[in-house]
Amino acid sequence: MATFHLKVMTVDRCFYDDEVDRIIIRTTQGDVGILPNHVPYIAAIGIGGLTIIKDGEKRMAAVAGGFVDVSKERTVVLARTCEWADEIDVHRAQEAAERARAVIQQRESARELDLAQAKLKKAVNRIRIAEDK
Repeated sequence: MATFHLKVMTVDRCFYDDEVDRIIIRTTQGDVGILPNHVPYIAAIGIGGLTIIKDGEKRMAAVAGGFVDVSKERTVVLARTCEWADEIDVHRAQEAAERARAVIQQRESARELDLAQAKLKKAVNRIRIAEDK
């Protein structure tokens, strides 16, 4: 089976660097599947999942923000945050979701509301990815 090189980078580390069969990543426009010999493509990453399939085995990660860049040579994901499903601290994510919900209910300012909604979306995504592993 054909493969392609995938490199996933975050602010603080090289998250993944290997040959893969395919990936599915959440962009701001929805989920996109990348296969070997994909046309050149660049997209902004949304808050969602990154599924990496290698040798028929699937591994999930929670991803938020950044870009995916597909070229003939490789696919590069530059993510603001990315963590494996089995590394997610669900309790911590649930606490973050509760804090965000509390801020949303207080309705302080438009900026605080926007930040709280983004934090809630990230926390809920982390919980969903951890439970789907």
